[in-house]
Amino acid sequence: MSIAQIVLSDLHLGARDSLLTHFHGGGEIADGPGEVLLSFAHGLRETLSDGEKPQLVLLGDALDLGLSPFGDVSKSFLQLIDAFFPKDGREIFRRDIVYVAGNHDHHLWRMAQDHRFITALQAGEMPGDLEPITPIIGQPVHSCRLMESLIARRPHLAGASVRIAYPNWGLADRDTGRAVVMHHGHYLDGMYRALSNLRGFLDNGEARPATMHQLEAENGPWIDFLWSDLGSAGDIGGAAGSLYQTMLSAGASHDFAESVARRITGGLNSKLGIDPSMQLKYGITLDNLLRAAVDLTAGRAAERQREGYGHVLGEAEIDDIGWYLGTPMAAQLRDELGELPTELQFVFGHTHKPFQDELMVDGYERPVGVFNTGGWVLDEPTLMPVQGCAAMLVSDDLEVASLRLFNDPTDGTMAPVRVEGSGRVSRLVEETGAAVERAASHWSDFSRVVHARIVEEADARVRHLLETSEESLREAAE
Repeated sequence: MSIAQIVLSDLHLGARDSLLTHFHGGGEIADGPGEVLLSFAHGLRETLSDGEKPQLVLLGDALDLGLSPFGDVSKSFLQLIDAFFPKDGREIFRRDIVYVAGNHDHHLWRMAQDHRFITALQAGEMPGDLEPITPIIGQPVHSCRLMESLIARRPHLAGASVRIAYPNWGLADRDTGRAVVMHHGHYLDGMYRALSNLRGFLDNGEARPATMHQLEAENGPWIDFLWSDLGSAGDIGGAAGSLYQTMLSAGASHDFAESVARRITGGLNSKLGIDPSMQLKYGITLDNLLRAAVDLTAGRAAERQREGYGHVLGEAEIDDIGWYLGTPMAAQLRDELGELPTELQFVFGHTHKPFQDELMVDGYERPVGVFNTGGWVLDEPTLMPVQGCAAMLVSDDLEVASLRLFNDPTDGTMAPVRVEGSGRVSRLVEETGAAVERAASHWSDFSRVVHARIVEEADARVRHLLETSEESLREAAE
């Protein structure tokens, strides 16, 4: 058995609060990889056998395009390339990278769609519209032109490719009935299904889409609106970052939602003469509709998924996973494979809270193995034990194991790097666990470096929070 893919998600390269972004004290992005990234790469090299080169799968939000400038993101991506594919050292991965876009980097999927459409026009074709999704199974065909252009700056990596899939990518073995499917995880989050929720509200019907095509067609433009490339928008991009933090707080986001709704309805009345109390249908007023739409996105969503810092999964999140796997994903898998796989493993990120488990999902014969990658950023100024990071290991016979890298060290200590499975007997867990043990000294160094960076980042956030609070109090006093 060998490791065929290693899956990383939520790197948020270019963001200052990403543990993988290397920047100088003045805030400028450095030319080479930082200590955390180098120690992670070293641990992987020592864990993998000499002849083993897995494929790198970046499962969304690898580039922090939503909140960081393109230049910073690009320089930080090259830091990753230099760590994983050094000019004068052993390359860790194969040179064919798969990229599954998420919400912060949905812009990359839009770029790929546009390029595909323009290429068809140049070939004399007239496509009906942009392709909303790609097939789940099979090697992706869309090039990620941004990443490939950056890699081209490293002449020793001639021929390297980055192919983009969206919103899912997977592998299947028809003989064994096994399959692994990967999705960034944003469509498990009600915030990113806002337009479907609004449609369901207006129609008084089922809000959650039945197919992947419908899911992306309805909500892709909303994700673009939220996260296209605000990092390159100057001061307003910084304001968006503050808004993002607000939306991660349930109480603050409800207050924000109310404020936005009041401003919209007030503006419609004062500037356009539209009465917010006008009835639309079923006794619903325009004011009701606007408040519901804002609350569906900036309000209730903050109580769901990623924002529940005290737990990994709640009942609502489990229900959303069951819907996603059992309805739109099941429909696409049946279309592509003819039937559902006997044994499914599902990998996602987005929540920044790593875990592995098994869930019963309607339509599947066996429990589905569910794995979350966690993420490389801190979302709160204080440390939370459920936050952390893992790398997913996929074997050539489609077993999945979680390389648990770290959780936030609330008790002052870091748990050792280890390999865990979803609960079933796994040869991959046994073999890679032994390999991690053999490289324990290298992973211990990694844990030490990560611990120091987490504490440093948390302290900086607390200081910033205190300084901001003091400034607000002074302004209020004046």
